[in-house]
Amino acid sequence: MTTPATHLGGTSQRGYLDLPWGQVHYRRSGDPAGPALVVVHQSPLSSATYEEALAALAAHGLHTVALDIPGFGMSDPAPEPWTIPRYADALWQTVDALGLGAVHLLGQHTGAIICAEAALRRRERVRSLTFQGIPLYSAHERREKAEGYAPGYTPDLDGSHLRVVWDRVRGLYPTIPAASCTRQVTEYLSVGPDYGVAYRAVFAHHLDTAPLAGLPTLLLHGSEDVLDRMNDVVTAAFPDAPLVRIDGGTDFVAQEQPDAFADAVAAHVLAHTTPTPAVFTPLYTATVDVSGGRAGHATSRTGTLDLPLTRPAERAGDSTGTDPEELFAAGYAACFSSALTVAARRRRATVGPLAVTASVTLGTLPGGTYGIAARLVVKAPECPQPLLEELVETTHTLCPYSNAVRGNIEVITETHGGT
Repeated sequence: MTTPATHLGGTSQRGYLDLPWGQVHYRRSGDPAGPALVVVHQSPLSSATYEEALAALAAHGLHTVALDIPGFGMSDPAPEPWTIPRYADALWQTVDALGLGAVHLLGQHTGAIICAEAALRRRERVRSLTFQGIPLYSAHERREKAEGYAPGYTPDLDGSHLRVVWDRVRGLYPTIPAASCTRQVTEYLSVGPDYGVAYRAVFAHHLDTAPLAGLPTLLLHGSEDVLDRMNDVVTAAFPDAPLVRIDGGTDFVAQEQPDAFADAVAAHVLAHTTPTPAVFTPLYTATVDVSGGRAGHATSRTGTLDLPLTRPAERAGDSTGTDPEELFAAGYAACFSSALTVAARRRRATVGPLAVTASVTLGTLPGGTYGIAARLVVKAPECPQPLLEELVETTHTLCPYSNAVRGNIEVITETHGGT
């Protein structure tokens, strides 16, 4: 588990933008040519929540920009209290100032409401949504919370207000370490005594989720997130969105388990991104000489592969030959199995005995051409089924075979885990 910083700095690239209401602070990581992911934090905190995860997101090829909402972190406050639609408009002004076009949005709590409203206002610019806990309160809950959820504090020379803020943070998150509490107290103090301004905007706002149908959406948070209790309400509002709960993670799972968090986010983002050319760094080259085509012979330069080839139509039960589909299936299964162990290691998960079966089918396409399709069957009887499904989704972003065929051929994946 990563130990969070106790301040608002960090090692990521940071900068400021000049907007009509003041300066906006942001953190940035990754190649600007990669898929753009814009991250909006919960209030009254800041983008520092995501500092530990930025490098892990960059390792997946994402270009991530984590913003400080106006009035929070190191961003200047708005001249007057804003509504959620005004925060959403400001988000698009910030995205434009960054020179970004279509983006993926990730929001936590208050940030999730802002991202959802931003998607409603500029749907054509949203590639996908990730909600790291979205507070879909009923009208009664919003009225009740508006009456006194975030009462603020009064600065006092004896420092008693520091204890008020500390006790509030500890009450909300009793399991997080002192370092994380310290940073949050810093964030509360940076906002000022009235830290509930964005909360009130959330409580006054009714989010209509129905028009978001059809936008690729992921529900992702730690199993100990304070909004985990709302899963039934949220999954009903987004019935097509997968729910990923990172075991043991709190609201701050991005800093507690940055690799697991980044794996889940990247799997969703990359699944809804048009592939772009990437920088390719050679690691290993295998060279095989084939003579005679499908009825010929394959010999590797190392000499360890020396096989006759047989056309599929000529295969018989006693055939000693193989074919390109069989060789491809062997390579895909082996590679996917190894990549899944990497995904499990990053999640600090134990999979147990693992078997991957790949089937590759040769077929015809319109116009008299040929193509292939693939099916992967992943069996891990000691791994809980929900965890195995999450790991398989992540593995498809890691495995070079999956990356090579994505968008080109059909790949069906079956998972068979335990209970």
